[in-house]
Amino acid sequence: MSVKKTLLEDIAKELNVSKTLVSMVINGKGDAYGISKKTQEKVLAKASEMEYTPNVFARALRTGKSHLIALLVADISNPFYSNIAKYVEKELAQKGYNLMICSTDENIDREEKLISLFAEQQMVDGLIVATASLTGDFFKRERLRNYPIVFIDRYLPDIKSNYVVANNYQGSYEITEILIQKGCKNILMFNISPSHISSLTERVHGYKDALLKFGISYKEENIVEVSFNNIEEEVKHKLISVLKKSRKIDAIYALNNHIATACLGVFNELGFNPQKEGLSFASFDDISLFDFVKPPVISVSQPLEQIGIAAANLTLKLIDSKETENTQFEKIVLPTSIISRS
Repeated sequence: MSVKKTLLEDIAKELNVSKTLVSMVINGKGDAYGISKKTQEKVLAKASEMEYTPNVFARALRTGKSHLIALLVADISNPFYSNIAKYVEKELAQKGYNLMICSTDENIDREEKLISLFAEQQMVDGLIVATASLTGDFFKRERLRNYPIVFIDRYLPDIKSNYVVANNYQGSYEITEILIQKGCKNILMFNISPSHISSLTERVHGYKDALLKFGISYKEENIVEVSFNNIEEEVKHKLISVLKKSRKIDAIYALNNHIATACLGVFNELGFNPQKEGLSFASFDDISLFDFVKPPVISVSQPLEQIGIAAANLTLKLIDSKETENTQFEKIVLPTSIISRS
């Protein structure tokens, strides 16, 4: 049997006041309309007693604000995104906002459908997006021109936008430099598709520039790409193929933590000890698992808390902006750090 939802009318009837008065108090407008503190306290107490929960979407249509923000990420099961989501949600909660989280699976069509739904139906006040878009043309549409959107983790070079990212180029350059200083000259990089994403292209550029600095020839065959939709199987197949070849690889560099954990799984399954074979192992992204596994993982640690907090506050800033059109865009690039466990 369904439980009857408490309405504003029910609270008004219990207190013998108007529905309008109750609505003003519930929506935080009691002071503006001269409602006494005592009356406001009575209304709020009765609302709590009757377990009243506001209809978020109805309130959004009335007030123009839902106090809800959507976070669109590639895969919420990835510790990188789930940790960022935690910090975004915590920061928003302190400002009276709630967070809706959606996984897009790096699917551009799904991403665009969700954004269209949220924007057109006014379901959320703003969007935080880890976009998989290639050109960014979708975000140039009229209805999104002044919509509060903040990109995280990656941005679109061809469009003006607000974004919060880690310094992917610098982190990748530094970790490649460390591998070279350890004596590694033939470094295999595992990349992931869609590889057009800015964070990945910058990591590849950092890798290439570090090789160039030390006079090491870049080899196209040393960048192996796997699909986002089949990481474990493709890493297994391609890593085993590499290990069986006669050419000597002296380091493996995984461009994200999913690839890194898949590589570790292959090592374990094969009983292969990279250290005994003189093979260094590195990952862009750091997760707690790396503290407990062999071989030691050299990793790039991204400032997840800073990314989450900055993205939340930048989104709120855009929502509260009184300007009709955003002409100033904030580009926040945060430093990474290297964790060397060797």
